[in-house]
Amino acid sequence: MPITLKDVQFSFDELEKPLFEQVNLVLDTQWRLGLVGRNGRGKTTLLKLLMNDYAYSGTISSTTAFRYFPQKLLHPDWPVYTAIDEVMPIEQWKFERECQLLQLEKDIIWQPFEQLSGGEQTKVLLAALFCDEASYILLDEPTNHLDAQGRALLATYLKTKKGYLIVSHDRHFLDEVIDHVLAIERSQLVLYKGNFSTYRQQKAHQDHYELAQNERLKAEIHRLDRTAKEKAQWAASKEASSHDAQVRADAARMMKRSKAIEKRVAAQVTEKTKLLHNIESVSDLTMNCLVRHRNPVLRVKNLTLSYGDVSLFQPISFELYQGEQLAITGANGSGKTALLAYLFTKKSDGEVTGEVLISPQLTMSMVKQQYEYVGTLKAFAAEQKIDYTHFLTNLRVLGMERDVFNVPIERMSAGQKKKVAFAKSLGQPAELYLWDEPLNYLDIWNQQQIEKMLRHYKPTLLFVEHDPQFIDSVATKIVELKR
Repeated sequence: MPITLKDVQFSFDELEKPLFEQVNLVLDTQWRLGLVGRNGRGKTTLLKLLMNDYAYSGTISSTTAFRYFPQKLLHPDWPVYTAIDEVMPIEQWKFERECQLLQLEKDIIWQPFEQLSGGEQTKVLLAALFCDEASYILLDEPTNHLDAQGRALLATYLKTKKGYLIVSHDRHFLDEVIDHVLAIERSQLVLYKGNFSTYRQQKAHQDHYELAQNERLKAEIHRLDRTAKEKAQWAASKEASSHDAQVRADAARMMKRSKAIEKRVAAQVTEKTKLLHNIESVSDLTMNCLVRHRNPVLRVKNLTLSYGDVSLFQPISFELYQGEQLAITGANGSGKTALLAYLFTKKSDGEVTGEVLISPQLTMSMVKQQYEYVGTLKAFAAEQKIDYTHFLTNLRVLGMERDVFNVPIERMSAGQKKKVAFAKSLGQPAELYLWDEPLNYLDIWNQQQIEKMLRHYKPTLLFVEHDPQFIDSVATKIVELKR
């Protein structure tokens, strides 16, 4: 069944430029559709428009109902099934079936929702949505809290479903689960047939063609403009200096030819203005990493963290040297976040066995999964003791619009808050960087910027990430946590 958008226009403020303007689309609910675009372009907003959560002009019509992930539960302290059934009634047997397909334990539906891990919460919410086989499912970043195994499982699960619209910044995951792409580009929305890699190839080809056309038209405009001026100057000089009728007639013809060339120039300029509107300009990030002569920077021997009699992971040992980028991998719940937090603070709520050798003078910078920043960017930069100009420059390079700079951090979107946290870390002078899932909420272009920056600066880095392409591109070492 089609979803039709006709002359749709939307802005959060009447004084602002519309986020969407005169959008006309026909989408098929049988498509496994990936929605992609830079942060701030309106991916989540478009999903909200389909859900009729925002007022807009134009029409969005469909005979199919929509369901949105993640659903908001009114009582997350209730058992999973009860909490979900309150906001979207579902049959228990269907819910148990979908949970089983996502490899969840049968009794998980009677555990308090808020006590589940982030990955488990994601899976039960997805299981509930796909109990409704009559609705078209809108999935907004379902991979954020899933480890590599969880993402692979979800990809397998989604391939069994008839159609949905999904937002994700995991390139490999999108290649696995979509057959169409809707790209929110700088000045338009464009549909592509194929997976994410196909879209990138087609987009790169189009960008290359437009850049080549732009250079050709620039050269042609310059040549024609020079020719028109030469002919106009010759005609004007002959017409003014000669009393010969034939010469004056030739001058008039030359002037007419000059005017014709000027019209060709104007046409070429008009054609040129149609180009390059959707080419993304991605600048380079900079970071304030420090290099010292101490090596190794960090040495870990037979380390494990435990709560009661339960160890989060088997003992690990590794050394991290200057300029290395070490990835910590492992399943959800294996203690990756706890390990990074302990290395950063030297404190743990549980029991620590093993040894960590790290200089007390070592300067470190941390990007956490969860952060509660408030206030203005200027006050935040002062509080964190980072250069304000460098901080704002990296935010702009990450794609944050200048009009957001005056918005209090607590009112920013999840993606904007993540950029604040990441730009803060890049601005901190540090010998060692600890990043816990740095790609969450950052778009694909940001990921490529980060990869390029790390290859250039080669900071000493310990990071947790589930995106296999990012790990393959960045990591010089990998340590897997096993339970």
